[in-house]
Amino acid sequence: MKYITVIGLFFFTNFIMISFSYAGTLEKVPEKTNEEKVNVDQIKEKYWARGDESELGVVQNRLYSNKKKIEFGFYAGIVSSDPFLSIRSIGTSFGYHFSELLAIRAFGWKNYASPSSALRTFEDTIHATTNNNPPRWFCGGEGTASVLYGKLSLLGEAIIYYDFHLSGGGGITVTDSGNYLTPFLGLGQNVYLTQFLSLRIDYRIQRYTEKIVEKVITPKLGQVVDERENWSHAITLGISVLWGGKE
Repeated sequence: MKYITVIGLFFFTNFIMISFSYAGTLEKVPEKTNEEKVNVDQIKEKYWARGDESELGVVQNRLYSNKKKIEFGFYAGIVSSDPFLSIRSIGTSFGYHFSELLAIRAFGWKNYASPSSALRTFEDTIHATTNNNPPRWFCGGEGTASVLYGKLSLLGEAIIYYDFHLSGGGGITVTDSGNYLTPFLGLGQNVYLTQFLSLRIDYRIQRYTEKIVEKVITPKLGQVVDERENWSHAITLGISVLWGGKE
């Protein structure tokens, strides 16, 4: 149920990003008039690749280009790792775009873990606590592919420039019980405010095998009492700044 909540939050945050970008410098949709005439040939020449009429290409006039640009990112987020922990994160990233399609990024974040409401309820009811293994840091690298770029009409009043990407990579999760190799897959999007500034949201599913250490005062205090697979769901939201490249 908690994972459903996290994924729902991803889409809700996506809506907030689009709403916020509406207040920025967006391209306005021209008003229609009864006498408006559309020159189809000019539209084809401006928006579509020339050639065989039966083989029209993709949109050509990409207003916000990523090609050969360096990217800096600053963001905050949440991590769903353990039902008895509430985890928030803050981090930064550095990347490079080889083309409009492919890019690489190095990134990391610091986790701030605290008892969740579920743990507090458990402690108040059972008068005991649970063993957990809070993640403290994550750092890693990823490759991304921007598989979808386009323009979205917002209520017919403005045009939003949108970039959807897929990602994959690996890193290290630093926890109380040790450091663990963590592969992951993800997806995300950018909503552009200017040619060099965008709002970025990412969702990643991460996996690592962790050791659980006994924290309750028992004869096993400090010993490893369990080993389990941890599937973490991480959402980050922040600002992405592009620099350099060719316009």
